[in-house]
Amino acid sequence: MQKRSYYGLLSTVSLSAFGDAFGLLAMEWLVYELTGSKLAMGALALSSMIPEQVLRLLGSPLSDRLPRVRFMACLASLRLLALLLPLSLGLAGHLQLWQLFAAASLSGSCSALFLPTAMAVIPGVASTGKLMRAFAIIDGCKGAATLLGPALAGILTAASGALPALGVNAVCYAAAIATLLWLPRTGKPSSPPAAGFSLPGYLREVAEGFSFYRQFPAMLVIMMMAAVSNLSSVAIWTMMVPYVREVLHRDAAAVGTLSTASALGYLAGLGIISAIGEITQRRTVMLGSLGVSGIITMIWGFMPSYGFALFAVFAAGLMGPFFSSLSSSLHGRLVPGQLQGRVNSVRFLISGSLSPIGAFAAGAVAELYGFPVLLLAAGLLPALYAGVAFCLPGLKTLDGDLSAPELPGRQPGKTALAGDI
Repeated sequence: MQKRSYYGLLSTVSLSAFGDAFGLLAMEWLVYELTGSKLAMGALALSSMIPEQVLRLLGSPLSDRLPRVRFMACLASLRLLALLLPLSLGLAGHLQLWQLFAAASLSGSCSALFLPTAMAVIPGVASTGKLMRAFAIIDGCKGAATLLGPALAGILTAASGALPALGVNAVCYAAAIATLLWLPRTGKPSSPPAAGFSLPGYLREVAEGFSFYRQFPAMLVIMMMAAVSNLSSVAIWTMMVPYVREVLHRDAAAVGTLSTASALGYLAGLGIISAIGEITQRRTVMLGSLGVSGIITMIWGFMPSYGFALFAVFAAGLMGPFFSSLSSSLHGRLVPGQLQGRVNSVRFLISGSLSPIGAFAAGAVAELYGFPVLLLAAGLLPALYAGVAFCLPGLKTLDGDLSAPELPGRQPGKTALAGDI
């Protein structure tokens, strides 16, 4: 049952990420065609990120209270309905800007708990000795799907317009829902709800998601590092369509090619980290990957050519698994099973906390100062953070053997139960 659950979960996450990539590029392209405004594109990303962050905070206990697989199926169904709004109205010739913003808001609200819930399932379907590899494979496939999707979406958009790309997104969501319904539904939630609903009790459960980071401040530093990295990445990719059109003077296919280069880099990084196996010098690897990626992005700002853009996104993709997979495996090892959903929600809340700023500021900076300044700033922030964090002695606690940590609420050597799904 564990193999079936793991591979089913892998398929679900990959399909959702692949579909998201199609839908994101399509909606960005539609907004740009309707308005021609970079600020409007930033506002579209903002309309998705703000409700996502709010629900990720307030809804975090639901991932531990409800049967996780069925909860994910419900979230995926709502995202499919949100997508059908602009798709059907666009096909009918009545698409308006507010409809894209409404779809992005509803989809963002549902995605707030979808991935944290999926991450909470992994420790229950993977053995402790293979936990890092399990997280690495899912992170890698999700990242590759996220980056490879725009490549095909760009080709499809250039050939047939943005609406067919939205159709592909809908098909991917439907397939993900079918995969979730195929998974075993045995077992109970990690934290069964008490009789009746108590607002103070629910808020205490929300607060429990933050307790992990009070106990492990080094992990809080890591997640703030992820927040800075995501701010820069969101800023760059939010402006990728106007950058390609106005600076590189190319079409949607070039956006897809850049995404392909990033996906190939991510796959290469995943292959390297999988071949290496268990990494004990986590601090150096994570900070180094962030710093190198930031430096290359800064150089990109001074070399606005298509060739160097391909190299820059490939290099950033190559560095990605060295940070994300290590971060995921650390959470899988250190977080008690009954808190996985809440802590993962808080984890993504922290790591995405600066993304709305990146999405909005990217449009303003590109509009006022141009794309070279945007790329310079997007590279400087993570490079500086990595340099400062490397001087913090507390991060050394992340190195070495973490196979049997002493944690409140967890029995030594015990992982989450398979019934958590």
